[in-house]
Amino acid sequence: MRNFLKYHLPAILYGGLILGLSSLSHLNLPRIRSVQLDKILHFTEYAIFSALVFRSFSHFPRSLSPRLAALLAFLVRVIFALVDETYQGFVPGRHRDWSDFAADLSGAVLILILLSWRRWKHKEDNAD
Repeated sequence: MRNFLKYHLPAILYGGLILGLSSLSHLNLPRIRSVQLDKILHFTEYAIFSALVFRSFSHFPRSLSPRLAALLAFLVRVIFALVDETYQGFVPGRHRDWSDFAADLSGAVLILILLSWRRWKHKEDNAD
């Protein structure tokens, strides 16, 4: 139970937070010159979410390799991002935005590459 609370529950709660924010009718975010704050937030939101999911997969009772944990975390992120963007299409005042989906996946991919490399490097250093 302690492992669930420490490693798995944060990812579940964060996913719930994302869906909760997606349920809000209007999120008026200011634009910063030519860069949209919205895309930066999507990138960051999914980078954090991917780190939590990677951490969760990395702490299953049967340890997964860093590569498999990253792959599973990525697949879960793709499905979740698709569901999230589709869901927003049904929320009054919101719409599907596939550039948000691209920002979500960009954040997920970058953090998962970094985390799996770091974990692989850590195991390699400990083997010496």
